[in-house]
Amino acid sequence: MRRLTLTALGLLLLLGGCSSKSEFFRLQPTLKSSQGAKSLHTDRILGIGEVQVADYLEKPELVTRLNPQRLDVHEERRWAGSLAKGIQQTLQQDLAMLLPRHSVLSYPWEEPVDDRYRLYLTVDRFDGDANGTVAFAGRWSLADRNARRIVDGESFRYLERGVPTPEGIVATQSRLVGRLARRIASKVRRRF
Repeated sequence: MRRLTLTALGLLLLLGGCSSKSEFFRLQPTLKSSQGAKSLHTDRILGIGEVQVADYLEKPELVTRLNPQRLDVHEERRWAGSLAKGIQQTLQQDLAMLLPRHSVLSYPWEEPVDDRYRLYLTVDRFDGDANGTVAFAGRWSLADRNARRIVDGESFRYLERGVPTPEGIVATQSRLVGRLARRIASKVRRRF
């Protein structure tokens, strides 16, 4: 019996030594503010709807591009939460810094909130390659919910070279979300 217990213990230690430790990553807003909490501007509310991402991005693992037809899914490198939600939250925080006279909210939010203007974002590509070049592509639209129409929007495609490490790729992705936020903020300022 003792021999069986020692064998089982040895097998558990061997299997435990073979397991890998996952690394977790998250996007970070690139625009910083020294302001604390701010009050809700009820006359200038911009709601950000749920972000839609391409099927290959609906994974917990980081994805890099080996070539135009081949992707690499990194089992040990994972997003700390949903990538779509991470993009939404990072965009919300960056837009809040760029639009201080507006209240920028991420769906879902507490009701009742009348967000006349709502931003929709679809991400078709959001990955880096072995050289650290990150591509961020998709489309966004700004809807006037009272008028029931799209009032602005466009397709976008950003490329930026960063450090060719997982940390470097995620940092570059964060910067590209900030770049998109600056573009959207410039359009929002003209609307309301």
